[in-house]
Amino acid sequence: MQKISEPTDEPKPGTTMESGTENFRKAEFIPDENLYSLNLRPPLHSYVAQLWARRFFIRRFSRASAFSTGRNTFLGKVWILLEPLFQVAMYALIFGFILRTDRGIDNFIGFLVLGVIFFKVASRGITAGAGLIHANRALITSFHFPRASVAFSTTLKSFYDNLAPCFLAVVIAVLFQLDKPLSWTIICVVPIYFLLHIFSAGTTLISARLTAFIPDMKQVISIGVRGLFFVSGIFFSIERFDHHQGLQTVMQINPIYQFLRAVRLSVLDGQIPSMSHWLYLLVWAIGIFVVGLLFFWRAEARYVQAR
Repeated sequence: MQKISEPTDEPKPGTTMESGTENFRKAEFIPDENLYSLNLRPPLHSYVAQLWARRFFIRRFSRASAFSTGRNTFLGKVWILLEPLFQVAMYALIFGFILRTDRGIDNFIGFLVLGVIFFKVASRGITAGAGLIHANRALITSFHFPRASVAFSTTLKSFYDNLAPCFLAVVIAVLFQLDKPLSWTIICVVPIYFLLHIFSAGTTLISARLTAFIPDMKQVISIGVRGLFFVSGIFFSIERFDHHQGLQTVMQINPIYQFLRAVRLSVLDGQIPSMSHWLYLLVWAIGIFVVGLLFFWRAEARYVQAR
């Protein structure tokens, strides 16, 4: 039982006991078995069960915030497509026509648009998780719920937001190689898209915990994402660096590069990624997701104290 004492007024001098007692309020006792502490880390199996029980909240919360790009602008949601297209145009001008990184690539525009847009999908989880706890602090400190729900709803929001740009990227890539027949292997983009968002959910959980207690990690993460952009083969082919085996090795073990390579094989080359390639993507996606969930869960009791 918990005792709740309400403020009382002392009887003023000169008052009788009968009149003074009117200024007193009795202490009230309420049962505390249904009260929960916000500073609580449940067992992992219970935590996962709580997340599953809140799957409807995660879905509705993500839908409510999806397609928010372009709000309070004249073109509105059109910016969901315009923003990546402008980025592709800028990179095509700088790297394709000025720096001539298009040499040796038949469909450079298709190669570039797939690289830029799908890289944004892969890296969005890292950037979305940075500062996520602080941005949702009012919700976290007000209710008892598994905090990973916020990270999952952010990933699901990205899943909805990325559908149109990724579809547009595939269409543009196909239009710039009309001399080649359309291959059925393009449907491989669908499972790759799902694996990318599983991978993204894991990176969101990791960056959310890192930035919850070390705000400076936001800047470190931002610099790291920029570095990944240049070693993921966005605007050049890895074959250009045959004489730099170290750089090739870094790119080949980079999971984001392998995701982009799988998309390009399916859309541009009409090839199905090899079984070892699929296994590599699956291990990275599931592995990062599991590591991210465990890493985030271990600090569950501390998020309410994050400043």
